[in-house]
Order: sequence, then structure tokens, then C-alpha cells
Amino acid sequence: MSCMASRCRAGVAAWGMVWVACGAAARAMGEEAKKPEPPVLRVVQPLGVEPGESVRWTVRGQRLDGVTSVEVAAWPGFKAEVVSRGEAPGINGLDAGRVGDRRLELKATVPMDAVAGTNAAWVVSGTNGVSAPFPLVVVRKGLLLGEKEPNDGFRDAPGAPVPSVLRGGFAAKGDVDVFRVTVPAGRRLRAEVLAERAGSTLDAMLTVYDARRATVASVDDTAGRDPVVEFESKDGGEYFVAVSYANDQAAPTHDYLLYLTLP
Repeated sequence: MSCMASRCRAGVAAWGMVWVACGAAARAMGEEAKKPEPPVLRVVQPLGVEPGESVRWTVRGQRLDGVTSVEVAAWPGFKAEVVSRGEAPGINGLDAGRVGDRRLELKATVPMDAVAGTNAAWVVSGTNGVSAPFPLVVVRKGLLLGEKEPNDGFRDAPGAPVPSVLRGGFAAKGDVDVFRVTVPAGRRLRAEVLAERAGSTLDAMLTVYDARRATVASVDDTAGRDPVVEFESKDGGEYFVAVSYANDQAAPTHDYLLYLTLP
């Protein structure tokens, strides 16, 4: 065999190895491209919970049908039971990419040693992989109060203790929630809405009125879309704190927590 023939055969063999390697790389890229997207959490209701509370949650998101495990980061050993799953109903004015098209119904009891704040997070996993963490708000035990209807005006405004955390929402168009609080003379009242930062679709507005119904402060956006109001009451007395929505669009996912404190 001539040296030229030997070199040609070696070249063909080398090119064959290259094609084999290229084919393997292409297959690997194809497998990577077909890798399923993980589940995504968009909205979790109710928005806030307290230690020891037995809760039924509704979770909206994408690719939730294959979820087999629901955990909360920072709560070792915690598992939520999936009661049901299926299609999430559409919401007028909100894109499915924002509020999800699939749902999970969960139930569990919040651990008694759950720390108040936003250090906990939902994580779901299953056939499509693991979701990114989604915030779970824990309120110090004894502070969380449910919304009492009617509360859409000064006359019907229920009294709210300070400090407290009020849990409410806007499912009906034109709704507004008003709460009556008492602030001692020389003290500051801080009112803060937690909504968008916890996954709610609500774009909230926060307005404070004095006893004569005169506006003390009105705020739209402070922390992202969540408003915060803080003011000093020189003489003390009764005030009205009103939560409303800025975009004139009610939705069943327009939940909020209203924190009332005297810093």
C-alpha cells in the first residue's frame, strides 16, 4: 500500500470520527431542546397566613398538572396535600401568562414555629422539574384579621386595632375597603399595603382621611405598586384608611394585606 493511500484512509477515518462526534453533539442538543419547562407559580391565595392556621390554598400557574410534591422552603418536613387540580378559569383583563391557566387546591396546617415575615417560599416539583420559589407571607399570630363587609364607606367602616394586619380583596368592580383607626396624640401611623410583592395582581391605592373626611395623604406606588403612608397625628383621634385599586379593574386575584402599625 502506498503512503498516499494510507494517508487517504486515515483521513477518511478521521472525518468519520468527526461526523460521529457531530452527530452525538446534535442529538445531545436536541435532547436539551426538548427538556420540559418547569412548573411556574403565579398567584397563591390566601395571601397571608399565621402560625397554627389550617388553610386551604388555591394556586394558579403554568404546567402544574405534573406536580407531585408541594413544599415550603424554611419549613423542614412540611408537605401540603394536593386536594385537586385542573384548569384555572380565565380572568377578564388579565393575561393567562400573568395569572396562570392551571390550578392546584392545597390544604395544610402552618407550623406553629413559622417565623413572621417573607422568608418562607413555596416550591413545587414533579414530572416537569422544580419551580422557582414563590413568596409566602406569614403574619405574627393574633394580628391577622379577615375583611368584614360592608366596609365600602365612612359610615360602615369597621374599627381596626393598631397594630393589626387586615386581609382583603377586590372581586367586584367599584369596590373600596375603608377601615376606622384611632391614633394617639403625638404618635405616627404607618399604613402599608402588601400585594404585588406577594404575587397579587392588585395595583393598590392607599388614602387616609381624618375625622372630618379631609384627605391626610393619598399614595399610589411606593414599594413597586404597593403603597405606604406614614404620618404623625398631632392631636390624636379617629382616622379612616381606605384601600382601592388604581386601574379600575376588579379581579378575584386582587388580594392584599394592610399592615397598620404605630412605629
